[in-house]
Amino acid sequence: MLREAMKAAFAEVFSNRFSSEIDKVVDAYRVMLRESLAKGDDTELQAALNRARLQEKILAGTVMVDQAQACELLGLSAANPSATMKRKEDKREILRFTVDGRAAYPLFQFDVERRRIHPAMARLIALKPQGWSGFRLLHWLTRPHLDFGAAPAERLGAEADAVIAAFEREIVPAEHG
Repeated sequence: MLREAMKAAFAEVFSNRFSSEIDKVVDAYRVMLRESLAKGDDTELQAALNRARLQEKILAGTVMVDQAQACELLGLSAANPSATMKRKEDKREILRFTVDGRAAYPLFQFDVERRRIHPAMARLIALKPQGWSGFRLLHWLTRPHLDFGAAPAERLGAEADAVIAAFEREIVPAEHG
């Protein structure tokens, strides 16, 4: 009986480790495919693949949390994190992305000390022009900005009004006289 229990435990551990390794290989293969597909003269395909590559790089360079972690950071019940975070998304308080088929939220949006989403996020999302995607806003928030000497995301808590003002200047259409 002990032998059977050990055999079953070994099989479970081996299966979990093997499954994890397979997931890593599949993820690496997906990235390789995304980065190597764009060949040829199809400009629409080229543009779409370039967008996918940029999105992949932006997401890879951004610390993300899943729904359960987001609820924990906000001090909310984790009984149904999907529904809890969906309400935040529907109120347009937070940016959400899909990473490997799962909801993910950039960590910089959370005011961890006060257990809330930085209030400036709702304002930025409301100001986002219709032609801007969530990825474009994420890119703007995470790249260095001259006003701050850092990325606007790093200043959400300390200089929220300045971040909003910088974003308002960013979205104003260029006027040529």
